[in-house]
Amino acid sequence: MTNPMIRISRHAGIVAVLLFTLSAASPLAAAESPLAGTWRFDRARSTELSPWQDYVLTLTVDGDRVTFARQLGAGRRGFADAMTIDVSRPDNIVPVPMWPDNRHLGAYISGDRTKHVRAAWLDGGRILRLSTDLVLSTQQGDRAVNILSDYKVSANGAVLTLTELRSTRNRPVVYVFNRAPASSK
Repeated sequence: MTNPMIRISRHAGIVAVLLFTLSAASPLAAAESPLAGTWRFDRARSTELSPWQDYVLTLTVDGDRVTFARQLGAGRRGFADAMTIDVSRPDNIVPVPMWPDNRHLGAYISGDRTKHVRAAWLDGGRILRLSTDLVLSTQQGDRAVNILSDYKVSANGAVLTLTELRSTRNRPVVYVFNRAPASSK
């Protein structure tokens, strides 16, 4: 006859393996994403943000849905936008009323005024990679652009680095953000 404690132990082991397997398959199911929160631009450690001076990024993670809310500012000028993508979808079509990242290039959103975004979690949910396709209007005509964006949180969770590789640039754009303190309510 089998000892009842051994049977319980075997069942507990099987349950533990199943839970571990499920949490490994979906890194965000077990805990809140390290990306979630409000992040403030660190000008000294970043690529120049021209024509903007300030950048506040708020990331919200709800299962497979990630919302990016940006607030850009320079003096009395400001711009805010938000996009929500579903990481489980092969393509997210996002409306783009204005492309604020022109960096004095004379490039503006064109075509159907949308961007196509694909996303993937890497490194157990510490990195979110986006591949974005859009069409920009320039003085030389319309230009298809691809932007690879990696949102990577430091090991201590205090710093977010956004690295953008744009098909139109030879050098990456690197924005460094510090986690904003949680507001007390």
